Amino acid sequence: MIQITEPDGVVINSGKYNSVSDDPSFKIYPLQNGAYIVRENIANFVLFDAFGSVIRPISNSSSSKDGEKISELATDPMGKTIVLYNPQVRNGDKRGSRAKVIELENSERDIFYKADQEIRAVRVSESGEFIAIASGKEGSDDEITIMDRYGNEIRKIAFDRKVKGLNLYGSGSTLTVFSEGRVAVYNVLSGERIGSSSFRNGTLQFANYSASDQTIVGLTGDLNGTTLSDIEVRIINVAARKIASQKYSGTVEIAELDNISMNKNSRFNYTITGMNKDLNLKATF
Repeated sequence: MIQITEPDGVVINSGKYNSVSDDPSFKIYPLQNGAYIVRENIANFVLFDAFGSVIRPISNSSSSKDGEKISELATDPMGKTIVLYNPQVRNGDKRGSRAKVIELENSERDIFYKADQEIRAVRVSESGEFIAIASGKEGSDDEITIMDRYGNEIRKIAFDRKVKGLNLYGSGSTLTVFSEGRVAVYNVLSGERIGSSSFRNGTLQFANYSASDQTIVGLTGDLNGTTLSDIEVRIINVAARKIASQKYSGTVEIAELDNISMNKNSRFNYTITGMNKDLNLKATF
């Protein structure tokens, strides 16, 4: 039995499912509309509707005789655009990758393929209209490919560090790219770099951009398993070229880094969510 609950424990959906206890790839991806997706057996996914009934199973296996890493999934909160991807597909001495968009019905579209680059991260905008895929290989700059939900390429952006994460702010008009020690923000349509900053103290775990405030928000800390300690949030005012920071005592638990998000409450006032407790921050410049 699978149960989808609110943070307060209220069950919003449930369905029958027979899981294999020793499956290392088992994972549940809940959607805001009550539907959910289950990953099983390395490269297989099962889509469930908001009533807990199976819509259809999907295989994302590359069928490579040399093997592949566990398939991953990226989606907007409502499941409008669902991306399945193979972060690494081994073919001889090459390490490639691929991605496709699936519909809740039976259609699938291949949107990305690299014979010699691994996928570092995938992000779908909150609106479901845009997709960003970061890929790279040793010895070369990483590359972020931005496309619409149909796979039509809009822009490519080079990043001279190993990409750790991506965020497409709001409708997807700005792209935030970050490594363990650097963040940069770009205008998706023009490719112009809006701002950037280096983080020399602490490892970046999350970063995003508020277009209305023209601020970059970066969360740093030491992550040991799922426990984040030595927590600090920095807010970089791109327009004023000023930085504010706020430290937090204690620790927080992070089940998935990809689940961390940022909400704007008012000007220079934000909440970082997706952990066992929220981080509230307010800056004065």
